[in-house]
Parts: sequence; C-alpha cells; structure tokens
Amino acid sequence: MKSPKFESSPFRIVISFHKLVHAIELAIQSNDNPYLTTYYQELLDRVNEHPEVVSGMYSDQEVLDNRILIEELVSGLFPKALSNNEIKAISLPFQNLTFNYSERFKKILAEAGEGFDFAIRGFEQHEYYVMCCCIILNYYYHTDFDVSRPYFFDIPDRKGIMKHYRMFHNADFIEIIPTEKATPISLEDINLLKDNYNDLALWQEKFPQESWEIKGFGILSLVDVTIENALSSLKGNLLKSELERYSLKDELQRIFSSIFKIGNLQIGFTPFLEAERIIIGTNAIVGFSNFSLRPNSTDLILSEEVVKVLFVDMEYFSISDMNVFTARPGNQEMGEYLLSLNIGSCILAPIVVGDKMEGIIEIMSPDKRALHSVNARKLDSVMPIILDTFERVNADIENQVEAIIQKEYTTIHPSVYWKFLQEARKAYFESIGQRKFSYNDIVFEKVYPLFGQTDIKGSTDLRNEAVLLDLKEQVSELLSLLKSTESQDNFLLFEQRVFELERFGNLLDKKLISGTEQQIEEYIVKEIHPLLKRIFWNESQSAKLENYFAQIEPDSQTYYQKRKLFDATVAEVNKKLSAFLDSNQEKAQLIFPHYYERFRSDGVDHNMYIGASINPKKTFDLIYLHNLRLWQLQVMCEMVYDHEKHKTIAPFDIQLTSLILIYDTAVAIRFRMDEKRFDIDGSYHSRYEVIKKRLDKSRVSNSQERIVQPNKITIVYMNPLDRAEYLKYLQYLQFKGVLLGDIEEISIENLQGISGLNALRVEINTQQAPTAGTFQYDNLMKEFLKTQFQ
Repeated sequence: MKSPKFESSPFRIVISFHKLVHAIELAIQSNDNPYLTTYYQELLDRVNEHPEVVSGMYSDQEVLDNRILIEELVSGLFPKALSNNEIKAISLPFQNLTFNYSERFKKILAEAGEGFDFAIRGFEQHEYYVMCCCIILNYYYHTDFDVSRPYFFDIPDRKGIMKHYRMFHNADFIEIIPTEKATPISLEDINLLKDNYNDLALWQEKFPQESWEIKGFGILSLVDVTIENALSSLKGNLLKSELERYSLKDELQRIFSSIFKIGNLQIGFTPFLEAERIIIGTNAIVGFSNFSLRPNSTDLILSEEVVKVLFVDMEYFSISDMNVFTARPGNQEMGEYLLSLNIGSCILAPIVVGDKMEGIIEIMSPDKRALHSVNARKLDSVMPIILDTFERVNADIENQVEAIIQKEYTTIHPSVYWKFLQEARKAYFESIGQRKFSYNDIVFEKVYPLFGQTDIKGSTDLRNEAVLLDLKEQVSELLSLLKSTESQDNFLLFEQRVFELERFGNLLDKKLISGTEQQIEEYIVKEIHPLLKRIFWNESQSAKLENYFAQIEPDSQTYYQKRKLFDATVAEVNKKLSAFLDSNQEKAQLIFPHYYERFRSDGVDHNMYIGASINPKKTFDLIYLHNLRLWQLQVMCEMVYDHEKHKTIAPFDIQLTSLILIYDTAVAIRFRMDEKRFDIDGSYHSRYEVIKKRLDKSRVSNSQERIVQPNKITIVYMNPLDRAEYLKYLQYLQFKGVLLGDIEEISIENLQGISGLNALRVEINTQQAPTAGTFQYDNLMKEFLKTQFQ
C-alpha cells in the first residue's frame, strides 16, 4: 500500500466503505435472488464485526488488518475475470494512497521495482493543495472549479522502457466533511481564490491543514497511453527551436523505444538537399548518427533492392534478420556493414515532402526479429508529424536564408527596414484582395548626411611595387632555370631568350613604366613557357621547373606572389576596419537610429543619414546630429590607432588616411530600385555626391600636397559654422588624447565645378590609447555636448 507523500494537506484522510455498505443494504431490500441476498447478508454480518470499515480507518495498519474483508467487499467493483486486464486500485482523488490492486496493476508495479516512486507526473505540493481545495469547493459549496485536465503516471517496465498511463478517478463513494478547524468560505473568498492560483498562503489561510475530512474511497483506473504520449512528445520535441533541440537524438531514441516497446533501439537520420542533389553531413543535424552511408563518405551504402523500395516506391524497408538479408544477392556490402555495427534488424523509412526526398529515418536494433514489416506500420502514426516538421523546417530555412541575404548581401539597413516592411505588407494584402498595386518610392526627407573615408595611402604605388617585385622574382627564377641547362642544338634561339630576359631584368631595376608589365608578361607566356616545356630536364631540374609553375596563377598565367600577398593584406586591413566600424556603429545607433552603409575599396567608405523621417516614433533633435558627428570623428581616429597598433610592416608598410566631409544642409535620400541602394534625391544635392567622388585625390591650394596624409584626419567643410563646431570637437579629442599637435587650416584647390572648400587637419595619436578608450557615451561627453549645443 502506498501512502501520501505530500507534507501538508487540507484533508484528513478517512478510508471508509460506508457508502458501499449502504448500497449493499439497498440491494438486499430490492433483490429477488435468495442466493445473492444470503451472500450480501453474510458479508454485512462480517462488516458489523469490524465497525471501523464503516465508521472510518485513519491509519495504514487498520487498512492492512481489514485487507481480506475489503477485497471481498469491493469484489463487485473489481471483478476477478477482468483482474489481468484492468489496471485498477482503491485510492482517493489526488492522494498518493493506493491499495487493493488488480493483478495487472500488481504486475506493472512489480516490474517497476521496489524503490519506484508511484506519483502523478509533475504534480507538486502547490498544485496538490490547490486541487484538494477545489474538490472541497465543488463538493461542499457547489462551485465550478474545473480540475479535469489529464493526469499521467510514468512507470518503467522490466526492459527499462518508460510506459505512460492516463489516470481516471471514480469519486462516487466519497464525501467531504468540515472539521472543527474549517473556516466559512464566502462568495467574495471564492472570487478571490479564482484570481490567485499562485498565492498558496491564501489557499492555506482559507483551508487550513486537515480542516476537512475526505471520507470514503475512490477507484483509480489507468489506461496505457504510451504510444499516444510518445507521439505527443515527438511532436513537442520537433516543434522546438533549433537551439532547444540539442538533446533531440536521445529524446527520440526514448520515444521510439516506447512506440516499438524495444529498449535498445538506435535512431539514425541521413538528410538530403534535394535541390542540390547532395547528402548533408549528418553531424550538423542535432548530433544524429547515420547507417545509410559508407564510413567517412557521403556515398550511399544501400543495395539496389533497398534503393528501389525507398526512392522509387517510397515505402518502408524492413530487415527482420540481417544474416538472411546479407545472404541475398546484391545485399552483401550493406548487410556486412550493418552486421559490423551489431545491427540485427532494422526499419528504413523515407521522408518525402511533396515529391522531394528529404532524408531517411533509420531505426536499428541489435536483436534479430525485433523489427519487421508488421511493427513497421507503427510509423504510419509517426510519419505525419515528421513530415509536418520538415515542411515547417524548410520554411524556417528559407526564412533564415532570406534573413542572411538581407543582412549580408543587400543595403537595407535595420534602421530603415520598417519602411520596406510597410510597403511590402501593403503589396501583399493588396495582392490577396486581387487589387492592382503600384510600389511607392522609398524616400526619407530632411536627413543630414555624414560621409567618412579611411583609405590606404598610396595603394596604387604599393600595388605597382608588388607587381614589380613579382616580375623581378619571376625573371630571376626563369634565368636561373635556363642557365642551369645547356643550350640544345634543336633550340637555336635559346641564348637569345636568355639575353632578352636579362634585358628585361635590367629594365625592371630602373623603373616600371606604363605598358612594361604587360609587355614582359606577354613575352614570358608566349615565348618562354613554351620553350621550357620543350627542353629536356634532368630529375633535379624537373623539380625546380615544377616548383616554378606551381607559383603561376592558372587563369592569368602570371606570377602572382607579392600581388597575392598585397591583395590579402589589403583585404585583411579592410576586414578589420569594417569590423571595427560596424561594431562601434551598433553603439552609435543608441544615440538616435540612423541609416548606415559602408563600402570597401582600398580602404573603407561609409555614409550615414540621420533625421526625424528615419525614425518617426522618436523625437529628433539636432543634438543627435552633433553627437553622431563627434562619434564619427572619434571612431575614425581610433580606427587608425587600432590599425597602427596591430599592423605588420613587412613587406608593405600600409598607412591610413582619414577624411570627413561636412554637408550642412538636410537632403532627401531615395532607394534606387535598379541599383538596389540609396542615393541622394534631387539634382541640387547631387553636388554632395560629386564632392565625395573627387575629394580624396584633391590637393592643397597652390601645392602638390594631398589634403589627406598618413595618420592624420582631414575634415572638409564649406560653412564657417561647421568649422567652429568641429574645432570644439578637435579640442575635446585633443584633451582626451585621441589627437595630437596643432590644428592645421588648409584651403583646397578648385575642383571641376566646385570651389570654396576648406579643411581642418590634425594628427592622430597612434602611440598610446585614448584616455577614455573606445567611444562611450560617458558623462564627460554628455556634459561637453550639453554645454556646447543646448
């Protein structure tokens, strides 16, 4: 007999059979069968000898002492003929007290083991106490608290497989009686309790411990719902997000073991990408193993017989005895492989969504005849859940892919995404209504532009230097190769080729002039390479020749070592600059949401636009523009500092120049559908774009000096008010240690159609970190902006 496990309860439990005895007494009065009447009367006489059976038993011992009498008393409710089929016992609602088990119930508990905790799944003290109170309210106060949700017991069988049973309770033979501890419950109390399930103290106040008696007995019946529960668990697990499915493999093995009633099942999965006709590496799919592939390969090990059933007929394929299967012609390789994995029987099930093969579910057992064509039909109830999951996952994948494209390959920045979303929703709902819809232009009015450029100083010269070094090295290697072998009689022009290469080498020592690179490369490809392939080389010379051609770029047939290194260095610099800028940009969005885009070339350019139209939900103030300008200035300086701190000089000393263009007038930007990017709207403000394109190559007036210089930042302006604003910023950053030295005032040469540009230029501190570190919206900056611009 099991006793209550809960520490506190509003009930005092009294086991009594008074209602059943009363029913028997009524049966005697109305029964015409003398034999049955005699039996009932003798039974009542025995009950009278044990009055506690009617008046009530308060302890486990009293119940045990009357066990035989109780068993006979309830025999009509527990028929012997059904004892091996029904799972029944005497109990009380929600009480972990059970006895008088049916034979099947006894067997289930015996297989579970002596230490098994027989308790309702997930039923804890709080819920127990509240449910008991609800029983009192419904029985005694005739309220309508609904406590009829499903309750389950999880009980392992002798194989260790967890079986699941749903609980049903008959409470016809109980009554609820208040004790001296009971407190009256008003309508206001009932309404209060309905709104306060989580307030256990309130329930305990209204229903103190053991303030009510639950008297009588109930009948607990269990129904095996293992398969239904397994399917529910399977559905729940497959509905989880990808991050939540880290333990899905073990969970599915447990679920399938419950469905097939086999304790040592292994579950595998071989997925396919139908569109690409490839098999995906299964380690990426939540840790599943697979049994359909050759070891360390993506080639199927399935025999032709299996392939036909799975891929043509799209049916389950079962192997009940692996030895018998292996002996059949054509199955040897697959069978021997599965036998080596200790597989005795298996079921393979194709996952087909629409007309596409998505993968193969593999159910494996080490035991022969454990899996076969008959129990394979249990998958009929499982596969719809799996197919629904794959349809949903495919949709999720498409959404994630679209999100990646949106993030990585388009210019729709999150700050303006709402506008595109708004327009797309309009288009979608108009299309549902089968109405014509013309897309509106995406335009943001009255936004302030900010442009910055961090460029590699003399990138063209550095690239030419790399070309020159490659050509010198290539000519040197070719001369070494040719001079290592003697001229052969059938190659009369051999020495002339050596002479011409030496002449090119001397030319390269002087200077690389326009056209020389192409001329030398063309000569080597057309004259020298064919010659090298005709010469007879000994073994050591052949190794040198192979080493030479290994350094030739296959597509262009050019020697591409220093240029490759330069391009890789530039790419790495750009990557770091972009990452630094992007990382800090996320913080800058907290100032005020604004549009941001950047471009890579030999350096990084970026555009920002800030204004009320970018985020209509927030109130825009010019202080946000000033704050963003100061942020841009400081972060561009820190990009140079970070580069200098971590750069490697050999073989190219890459230095950075920095440029900011101030445009003091608000503009409109329009999304160009053909170019899939934003651009300045209107011919008047196109001047801003022209200045941006011509500015970085411009010079100081009456000088050959470029306005941009290594490790300096140049701020170009047109309006004296902007000059005054940025002078304050520069002084502030000098105070913080970001900038050094004097602030230069320079005049810029007239550009084509543009005149009157001036600039401020100042050196960036590349020797030590700024005192405030990377940009933060700290109290010092707040006070600075407050005093300068309020």
